[in-house]
Amino acid sequence: MEYLHVSIEINGVKLEVIGNYWPGEAASWDSPGESESIEIEKILTENGDDIGGLLGFSNELSSHIEALAMEAHKDGIICAAQDAADRNREYLREMGETA
Repeated sequence: MEYLHVSIEINGVKLEVIGNYWPGEAASWDSPGESESIEIEKILTENGDDIGGLLGFSNELSSHIEALAMEAHKDGIICAAQDAADRNREYLREMGETA
């Protein structure tokens, strides 16, 4: 499980989604595996109002928010890994110049 805290935008409305992300598990000989999923704890507006309770009224909206949040979370992980690789290359370059 990973902590999920991302910003998304739906029809010009910016929302902050807070919850948990499960990356899923591949199938094995003793387990059918699990698909990735998220659990939303809060959906905050720009004013800080939690509108997460509204998800119960629309399965379509709920699914859309979950998909956007999962995509934003994955994009954040990829960006963080790329940033770390860039920092590592820069560090190695600097160490090579001083050695």
